[in-house]
Amino acid sequence: MNTEEIQESLLPSMESDFSAGAGKVNAVARALEILNCFSPSRPELTLTQITQQLHCPKSTLLNQLRTLEGAGFLYRVKGSTSYRLGYKLMERSYCVHASTPIIQYALPVMEELESQTDSFIYLTTHLNGLVFYLESVCPGQRRVRYSIAGKTLPLHCTGCGKAMLSYFTPAQVDEVIRRHGLPAYTPHTITDPEKLRAELEASRRRGFALDLEEETLGVKCVAQAIRTNDGRVAGALSVSSSVLDMTPEKTSTCTSLLSTACSTLKQYAHLFPAIQLTDNPHQD
Repeated sequence: MNTEEIQESLLPSMESDFSAGAGKVNAVARALEILNCFSPSRPELTLTQITQQLHCPKSTLLNQLRTLEGAGFLYRVKGSTSYRLGYKLMERSYCVHASTPIIQYALPVMEELESQTDSFIYLTTHLNGLVFYLESVCPGQRRVRYSIAGKTLPLHCTGCGKAMLSYFTPAQVDEVIRRHGLPAYTPHTITDPEKLRAELEASRRRGFALDLEEETLGVKCVAQAIRTNDGRVAGALSVSSSVLDMTPEKTSTCTSLLSTACSTLKQYAHLFPAIQLTDNPHQD
């Protein structure tokens, strides 16, 4: 089996686990679907809105909402009939973050990279055809508005995403486009499949990917993929800064530093979620 066949067979599934059926506990699956209704763009939902999203009777959902509320996974907004995600999820999120091995190994490497570049450093993996952010390190005294860990974005519009996508097989790239499309985040986002494929080929040839204001206006980044010894895409590391700061000279310097950092992290590639979830798809 060649590298492409290995990567094809071990890429995390892009289909929802809820559709699998075998061994599924319906009540648990429904509760998880309720939680998945909420998003940064939909932080507050009523019973009616959740019912409309899940196409399920109110009477069926009401008891599940009350159960989730009682366990702290949802809470009722004071003075309204709306629900928000509960703080128990934040507590659980901290546990996941604190116990993710690759983050502990990567942080010293990321901090060194930040001190060398005075830029934002992002560590990512890929899950379900999306970029999944694991950790970030901020430059100097600057502060970010929110924690990046757990954020997801499309692969086609970020440096890390394109760095990883450039090592996907053509069939995998087609599946990402089929499932998620190529939405425009800025006027610079690549939204044409053929142009994206050409950019991925260029990224693979030069060994790094660029985000030229494609996800956020005024921001540029350079990124490199981290792969296992057998060629599977585990994650990516990026250096991000303003368009004024990320000059061609700095881009060249960052590329060299990223190469060293990614080489260091390659020995831990098996600890990235994208690899762990494919190596252990089911529990016995």
